Amino acid sequence: MKIRFKQIISCMAVAGMALAAHAREGQEPQGQPQPQEQQGTVSGNSMLQLTLKEAQEHALLHNKNILNAGLAVSEAQKKVWESISAGLPQVNATLDYQNMMGFKMNFAGMSIAMEPTSTFQAQVTQLLFNGSYWTGIKMAKIGEEMSETMRQQSELDIKQQVRSAYLSILVTQENRAILEKSLADMETLAKSTADMVKIGVAEQTDADQLTVQVASVMNNIKMVERGLELAYNLLRFHLGVDMNTTVVLKDSLNSLMSETAVQATLGTPFEPDNNYSVRLLDKQTELARKQMQLEQTSVLPSIGLFYNYTYKLKASTFDMTPQNIIGLQASIPIFASGSRHSKIQQAKIGVETAQNNRDLATEQLLLQEKQLRFNLNNALETLHLQKETLTVSQRVLESVLRKFRQGVSSSLDVTTANTSLLQAQGNYISAVNDVATALTELEKLLNTL
Repeated sequence: MKIRFKQIISCMAVAGMALAAHAREGQEPQGQPQPQEQQGTVSGNSMLQLTLKEAQEHALLHNKNILNAGLAVSEAQKKVWESISAGLPQVNATLDYQNMMGFKMNFAGMSIAMEPTSTFQAQVTQLLFNGSYWTGIKMAKIGEEMSETMRQQSELDIKQQVRSAYLSILVTQENRAILEKSLADMETLAKSTADMVKIGVAEQTDADQLTVQVASVMNNIKMVERGLELAYNLLRFHLGVDMNTTVVLKDSLNSLMSETAVQATLGTPFEPDNNYSVRLLDKQTELARKQMQLEQTSVLPSIGLFYNYTYKLKASTFDMTPQNIIGLQASIPIFASGSRHSKIQQAKIGVETAQNNRDLATEQLLLQEKQLRFNLNNALETLHLQKETLTVSQRVLESVLRKFRQGVSSSLDVTTANTSLLQAQGNYISAVNDVATALTELEKLLNTL
């Protein structure tokens, strides 16, 4: 009997091996970074010298959100196999022991003591037909594809975040350089004015006003430097490196925001079908259709094969349990008072809703594209205007300084001209930052980061 039990198990297992082998094909992740390659961050006092592209690639390997997205894909792949394995042979075993505590049974005037019993039982089941089985597998595979699309969406989000942080650092450095030049000019003027006060050519109030201007610019530089450190910390966070890591940016602001690069982005057409949000909605629509099929197949019968093997380790006096049982089991839905029909209709409504959501998202993305192109063009025009304003403000200050040295203008004129220059510099930096933001947002929508 033991040999027969092993043979039956073997036959049923072989019956599912072909399906298992076929199901495993294509389950290995395609193009996915292996966990051991993803793990690890740069820590300590090391140095990273990165272009923008290198920074984005580094973040894709070490950012925790990307690692979690990769794990979600792996989890979805395991769920596919979980769905497949439900239709493969299942083997379970039980072992029990019973003691009647000295109980005696009266039978035909005889007293029969009930002896302790111990039983080992094994059961093998194999699903032969279930209409929902294959639909369930397809739904699990759609879930896997959705996880992969969400991983790609996460990668795009990280690229945008890295680019924004990278450009923020470059813009802040540009701001600091402009302020440092202004500081150097003001310090030179303040020193020469102090010398003029000593020989009686200028008044002390002139020197005091210039000293206040120098202190104001120095304070602005300190604020910019603190903002620069925060920008570096944000970039380190996105890169997945230690906060003590020195990061050196190899790209310049002009190379990343050149007129050629901006016009190339403006000339890139937008394809809504390539947008990850639309792709996810396509998969949700497909998933809703499979859900409808799942409800439709719920009216079909489910048929399974089973084999039970029972071995009495310690049998009672009267034991009529057969050692081997094989059979078929069928579950046939007959009448459910309209509940199954209601579920099918609900699933059809779900399909229509998913399709409407997809169409609505496409329309919103097309509207967003026009808005982002408008924002970028508007930011470019503002930048050109602020650049001209900055040039004019610099010329005005230089003219006032010449007149001040000649004794024609007062320190108040110098203070006013310098204040106007600082304001123009701030407006220029703000315009540069607006262009960087608008360019990054449009590139994300076009998936060209």
